[in-house]
Amino acid sequence: MPVYKDKERKTWYYKVRYKDMYGRNKQKLKRGFAARKDAIAAEAEFIASIQDAFSDEVTLDEVFEHNISFKAYKEKTIRRRTNEYKLHIQPRFGHIKIKDINVQQVLDFQKHLSSSLKSPESARTVFANFRVLINHAKKFYNLRRDPVLQVPAMPRGKKRIDFIKREDFDRRVQSLDMHYYKELSILMFYTGLRIGEALALKWSDVDFAAHRIDVNKSWSMNEKKLTSVKTKASEAIVPLPQLCVDMLSEIKKESAEKIYGFTDDHFVFGGMQPYHYSHYHKKFKEVFPELRIHSLRHSYASYLINKGVDIYLVKELMRHENITETADTYGHLYVERKQEVMNVFND
Repeated sequence: MPVYKDKERKTWYYKVRYKDMYGRNKQKLKRGFAARKDAIAAEAEFIASIQDAFSDEVTLDEVFEHNISFKAYKEKTIRRRTNEYKLHIQPRFGHIKIKDINVQQVLDFQKHLSSSLKSPESARTVFANFRVLINHAKKFYNLRRDPVLQVPAMPRGKKRIDFIKREDFDRRVQSLDMHYYKELSILMFYTGLRIGEALALKWSDVDFAAHRIDVNKSWSMNEKKLTSVKTKASEAIVPLPQLCVDMLSEIKKESAEKIYGFTDDHFVFGGMQPYHYSHYHKKFKEVFPELRIHSLRHSYASYLINKGVDIYLVKELMRHENITETADTYGHLYVERKQEVMNVFND
């Protein structure tokens, strides 16, 4: 491609037409070179850069930066994945060109994760994110040889599934008598809501007539603002049992009497702002020291399964993206009921 003389400025410039990674026509023009040879050298350097920019000559660091900026990740996910990358993946692969990552290096990485991380699930999570980068490199950087395809899957560990029986929960939750902490806990136990989803609820999300709530956002405890829900499947209409309908009706009535200028845009558990998570968490642990708040969600699923609810319906009520997630998390509860099922032949 030729370079040109700028007669007015008495300098040289180059102009290059090319296609970007999406096949769109682009043009690069750069002026101000004192000599023709300088413009030619700069043009050659630019052409080389666009040819290499999306080739397997790049390092994994570059792939990671492109993946993070290209995907529409939530801020919380970006922080978590960046920390995870810098801690576990970058020290081994960040400086290496993706075409040079080989099977033995990946096998050694698996062994390192298995021995250094506290649980098999943590190791699987890190390796899954490494695999995401390799797949990204195949899609955008023309990586021809996938070293991950030739290694075995990381072993699964037992997920921590802690739950509380309904009778025990109903009795102990009465001790959570500050603010509406008791009611917040009850709602999560009887609907399977995540804590961020429960705190994000506004009165406009509650349909009392239809006995349901619209889960369409989440409250970020770190950023103290509304964000999108965890996954696309998480955004859904969630049915309410009668006890929750009655409970929410009472809360709304009391809130309307206490809060000046009360509207349906107020948060169910709070007002203009939801309750502080840290204070609720502290009080929750005083009553349920052996549980996590997320245990209430597990308890909801466990109760449904023990009542014989079909796993596909549990998947819908838990708002999982696929049945595999439900089976991996709660499948053992169905296995435990195998002998009980045999009683159908005793009728």
